[in-house]
Amino acid sequence: MTDETAKQQAGTQVDDNHSSQPVIKVTAEDLPLSCPMPGVTLWSQHPRVFIPIKNGEGHCPYCGNHFVLKSS
Repeated sequence: MTDETAKQQAGTQVDDNHSSQPVIKVTAEDLPLSCPMPGVTLWSQHPRVFIPIKNGEGHCPYCGNHFVLKSS
C-alpha cells in the first residue's frame, strides 16, 4: 500500500499538484491534525507532530506534506 493510498483510505483527499508533496485535503473531523496520518505505512513514518492550521493550510516540518482544510 502506498502512502497516498493510505491517506485516501484514512478519509482524506490527495491532489497531485506536480510538486514533491501532494496536497492533502482534510475536514474539521480530522482535527486536531497530526502527521503522519493514520494508515501510513510504518516504515515511512517520522515522529508524530501536530500540524497547526493557519488560513486554512498547514505544513509538516518533517516530510513537507501540505494540508488544506476543506470547508464543510
